[in-house]
Amino acid sequence: MSQQVADREALTSLESTLVDSVSIDEPWTLLEAFSTLTRLSGTEEEVEAAEYITSRLDELGVEYDRYDPELFISQPHNAELTTLNKEFEPGPLKTVSFSASTTVSGSVEYVGSAGGDLLDSSDDPHDPYHDIGDLTGKIALTAAGSLSIRATNILEEKGAIGVIAIHKHEREPHNGIATPIWGGAPRLDEKHKVPDVPIINVNNPDGQTLREWAESDEGLTVEISTDLTTEWMPCPVVVATVEGRAAETDDFVLIHGHYDSWYVGITDNATGDAGLLETVRVFNEHRDDLNRNLRVAWWPGHSTGRYAGSTWYADEFALDIAENCVAQVNMDSPGSKDATKYTDMSCWTPDAHQLVTDTIDDITGEPSAENHPFRAGDYSFDNLGITGFFMLSSNIPAEEREQRGYHSVGGCGGNSDAWHVSTDTLEKAGKDELVRDIRVYVTSLLRVLNAEILPFDHARHARKIADTVQEYNTIAGDNFDFTPTIEELQSLESDIVAFQDAAHAGDIEPAVANDTITALSRVLTRLNLVECGQFEQDEATSRDPVPRLAPAQKFPILDENDVRFLRVQLKREQNMVVQELRKAKELIADVNA
Repeated sequence: MSQQVADREALTSLESTLVDSVSIDEPWTLLEAFSTLTRLSGTEEEVEAAEYITSRLDELGVEYDRYDPELFISQPHNAELTTLNKEFEPGPLKTVSFSASTTVSGSVEYVGSAGGDLLDSSDDPHDPYHDIGDLTGKIALTAAGSLSIRATNILEEKGAIGVIAIHKHEREPHNGIATPIWGGAPRLDEKHKVPDVPIINVNNPDGQTLREWAESDEGLTVEISTDLTTEWMPCPVVVATVEGRAAETDDFVLIHGHYDSWYVGITDNATGDAGLLETVRVFNEHRDDLNRNLRVAWWPGHSTGRYAGSTWYADEFALDIAENCVAQVNMDSPGSKDATKYTDMSCWTPDAHQLVTDTIDDITGEPSAENHPFRAGDYSFDNLGITGFFMLSSNIPAEEREQRGYHSVGGCGGNSDAWHVSTDTLEKAGKDELVRDIRVYVTSLLRVLNAEILPFDHARHARKIADTVQEYNTIAGDNFDFTPTIEELQSLESDIVAFQDAAHAGDIEPAVANDTITALSRVLTRLNLVECGQFEQDEATSRDPVPRLAPAQKFPILDENDVRFLRVQLKREQNMVVQELRKAKELIADVNA
């Protein structure tokens, strides 16, 4: 194996042993097996993939549980588009999961791109399509592409009877999903949020033709048809356990990824599935050296259930996770061919920054860049308040992607000719790249599993949150004062610094220190990432840091009446935030008492 460790001296003896144990044999055998399986959730080939995983766990002597919950899955089958006043033969067409399954016809109105990517934060404080008027009876044509989660709801609210999304891909539109409901299955009082209109994806050349006709004096009239199966389906969830023999605690780290796919989905996410299997193999062989427990989970329902498998697990084992999980680690799209950087796709909560960046540097020698965790992947544990690191990992360098003509995508190492399309096949994976990424995961995991004091810096976490709130305070100007929140965060940061210094100096019992670190994560992770309650799920839409206070960014565009309404909202949110921060300070005060 040509991949070398960048800084061997930075590794402990056990870290070196585990890193050297990582092999391509088990992972590549899984990739070859999965390269023949279209692992759509709710199908026999998904079950076959799950049984491949469990058969390998049996052979490796790894303990595991297999669950078969019924998940709310939406399988897209077919899409058709007929132009009623033009001659047109479209290229490949797709519908998306949780589109309505129906046929409609009407005139087409081009509505633009919604003012930015709908999964990423935008500098525009307006809501998507704020400048679009009544669409009653019309079919909306949008350049938002596969990022149509919020867009679809807003266009439907404006009266659109259908949506056509123009993708950036020249050949084949990407597969996708439209519901904002995290986990696929809505609460009874959220059913209305599931789209009730048909949605069709077209490639970029076809989309530009449709736009030209729609904006012409003659206009464009079309009929669109979609065919889907959306219902409850049994789907296997596999969770392996490596019990640390030295552990005197129920604490565990959860590493996980989805094994369902669009098509054969090699780099999204068969490489992750292979990485998980190799990770559990390596750790199981060294379980007697571990001080905490490791859980390794393979999820169904990611692509057609909006992270349904991981959401089911988060719901079913919520109390166990909230009480005992010290970190969750997502393995999605590692090992893509030519992915050599860690600069624009990997993400982590702020407290895990030093852990992750040191590990990447020690193993690869490559630079890394911090990204705020996206509301995506299988980060189904944010509301529970779990420290998280990784989602995506390495990426094809931006300059290489630009040279190849790739547009931005959310996986496959940035390879837009693989992400959510039929060409995500075996040659898109790289052996050296996959081994290197698995080594990064194994090393970072071990540094949590065997840390005497958990390696999470919540002083940094509090500081990052304070920086965000200060930005919101500047935007709000005279309209609102976030000083109470900022002062509480600054005071909390000071207290955490003193606590962390005492813990690392041995002045606090490690078990007490670790319980406090985990409790701080429950407060700060939730404040930084979510709006809803601890045992709920925020929607699968874009999110800014500290989302409960983020509406302050709207002050510049509001009239005086709405300014007053937003003040009421933010006053109540700030009261809750300050109270939570004071409880965090009490956690530290109790340790020092």
